[in-house]
Amino acid sequence: MVPHATQVIPSALRSFLTISEVDDGDFLAGALFQRKFGSAPPDFGRHLVALYRDDSGAHHVAGYSHMRPFGEVYLSGGSCSNGATIQRMSPAQRDAVYAAGGVWHLVLQYAFHRYANECDAFFGHCGDRRALEVAFGAGFVAAGPEHLIAYWHKPLHENIRRALIAKVAALGPF
Repeated sequence: MVPHATQVIPSALRSFLTISEVDDGDFLAGALFQRKFGSAPPDFGRHLVALYRDDSGAHHVAGYSHMRPFGEVYLSGGSCSNGATIQRMSPAQRDAVYAAGGVWHLVLQYAFHRYANECDAFFGHCGDRRALEVAFGAGFVAAGPEHLIAYWHKPLHENIRRALIAKVAALGPF
């Protein structure tokens, strides 16, 4: 049985960090996305936002990721974390988040659990060395074509995997 998606957040973090899907990524994460990518987040697909609750109860965007259904797979893109929010955390909170793999790692784990029954695999397109470390730590593997990564959460025949890789690779960067 797949655990509830919020259960991927270690219990030590649940008092100050949550992850949720929102209908409008721009509403909560637009400024972060603009700063990281120079544009607004897509206005389609699924938007995952990590929120940090400080000691006064105020909420701050800690991270964002866009998940786009594409046939039998999900495309993961536009992922970013907010260094300013992470710096708001106490040293103990930051250490706990880093020990859990970091904000993006947690958002990926959340997505993998939340959408597991909706797709056969997850794909990403990533060429940044540090981002790849996090992606591989979360379960992605190199898929073959340059910068293409996949998370295979279901047993699939190798021919099906190759077909999915070719389909996603044909999109180019996403």
